[in-house]
Amino acid sequence: MSAASAGSQWVSLRVLSWPFRHIRWKIVLPYVLLTALLALIGSYVFTELTTSSLEERFQNQLKEAGGVVSDKVVRKERDHLETVRAVAFTDGVAGAVQGHDRGVLDSLVQPIATNARVERLEVLDAQGNRVTALRLTNASALTYEQVSDSDVPASWPLVERVLQGQSDERGDKFAQIIETNSGFVLWTAGPIVTDSGSAGVVLVGTSLETFVRESKAEALADVTVYDFSGNPLTSTFPINERTSTEEASLDMSPAVVDNSIKGSVDGSVIREQRSLFSRSYDLLYGRLELRGQVVGLYSVGLPTNFIFNAGRDTQRNAMLLFGVGMAAVLGIGLYLTHQLTKPILRLVRTARMVASGDLTVRSGVITGDEIGILATSFDEMTARLQRQHLSTIRALTSAIDARDPYTMGHSVRVGQLAMMLGRELGMEDKRLARLEIGGYLHDIGKIGIRDAVLLKPGKLTPDERTIIEDHPKIGLAILQAVDLPPEVIEFVQDHHERLDGSGYPRGLRDDEVSIQARIAAVADMYDAVTSERPYRSPMTPGEAVDLLRSETGRFLDPRVVVAMSEVVDEWEERRKREPALRGFKLPDLDLPKVTV
Repeated sequence: MSAASAGSQWVSLRVLSWPFRHIRWKIVLPYVLLTALLALIGSYVFTELTTSSLEERFQNQLKEAGGVVSDKVVRKERDHLETVRAVAFTDGVAGAVQGHDRGVLDSLVQPIATNARVERLEVLDAQGNRVTALRLTNASALTYEQVSDSDVPASWPLVERVLQGQSDERGDKFAQIIETNSGFVLWTAGPIVTDSGSAGVVLVGTSLETFVRESKAEALADVTVYDFSGNPLTSTFPINERTSTEEASLDMSPAVVDNSIKGSVDGSVIREQRSLFSRSYDLLYGRLELRGQVVGLYSVGLPTNFIFNAGRDTQRNAMLLFGVGMAAVLGIGLYLTHQLTKPILRLVRTARMVASGDLTVRSGVITGDEIGILATSFDEMTARLQRQHLSTIRALTSAIDARDPYTMGHSVRVGQLAMMLGRELGMEDKRLARLEIGGYLHDIGKIGIRDAVLLKPGKLTPDERTIIEDHPKIGLAILQAVDLPPEVIEFVQDHHERLDGSGYPRGLRDDEVSIQARIAAVADMYDAVTSERPYRSPMTPGEAVDLLRSETGRFLDPRVVVAMSEVVDEWEERRKREPALRGFKLPDLDLPKVTV
């Protein structure tokens, strides 16, 4: 494996493992995956159950539509029979038929046709000749007209059977679908009987177009009527001359015709899926039976896109519902996880800052659980370390200052005063703590100065002044081995630098002098001039501030001097009140002399 390939794999592993290196994602990711899995399973199960329910409802609706058509033809047959009987048994009808008196006959049968709202009514004599033929022209106004077409009813099989006086187990009336000049009509025929024999035939009919239209309104499905060869006689599908043959072919295949007849006999259901008019339909086939006789076949059709659209809508709604629920659950989970891990992450950040040397930082986590106890204990431990750290530095510097009774407490005072100045200037706690440490350590380099020079009561020679001015360099050399923040190092190294470049040891000027060094210069000078020296008396606070103001701009930073003037009263109160600011005095020990 090449180095590039290995490196690429290592990067990929790092990227993939990144979430598992953080406690928040260790909690959230399993939660997210489980929630997503449950949402997907829930959506799938819900969709499947709903789709299955829709399919079952669709099948039931299709079967119900088929039952409606079967019931419709039975009711239509019953209505026809009632009308046939009403006409046949009306007084005067037989005489009018025998006398071919159409006027009298119409006056007798038209009210019956109107009351029954029949579409076609014809009366034939005993030889099969038409005496009258009425057709409904306006269903709402119930108006009829005489039919004068080339149809020969006497040639129709059901009329021949009536004229011949035939009968079966259901009686002497018969039904049949007949093709007429005005289309296919469902006819019911019965005899007009007198004491001397048959006087004629009554025909009551309904066009198949009307039958399928009424059936569709009741079944809420498209209805088609076929002959026994499977050819469509009429249909509610919008078939016209412009409809392509392939698109709208409703012909039944021979197998479907046979299965429909057999299925209807044994009670099974024959279904077929067809593509009609660019839509998918489910067709249910059955037999049209009148007076126990099969007069044709029918089908009811429902578009299957209802199921697919409803299923798709259900799936979309289910996904939306579960998606919203999942988002809500995840949102709550993420919020709770954030609330749980926020104090932990804050504690981690605090621990890292403490590990980097910043003992001023605190987690600030206050909760009533175990995390709160851990954070409080950690903050207390950090505070104790900070106190011990500062106490150690303060003890060391106090011991150094104690070499000279006139400088006792000088470093501690400079550190505390520097903190006050920094606070007055708006510095954050972290920088204030570094000012304090810098003040404590700023004169640590004097440990390398001989007592003969450091403690000399009189005026120093130029060589001795050069030695004294080396103490920042010596302090820097001492602290190089210590891991201290840069601000502390600047305080120690540059506390004698001045803005005009006249300071030492580096001769910095203007912006080269850091804010730490500027604060150090003011604090160091103020404490020096307000402390007693063997060669002069201490200045009063007011005199010291006036001196600082006179040095403003050339030597000292004006902002720091203004801050000093603001805190001087508070500082002097502290100086009187706090013993630690007066310094540490070495005890006088009467030690026995050791004779060698």
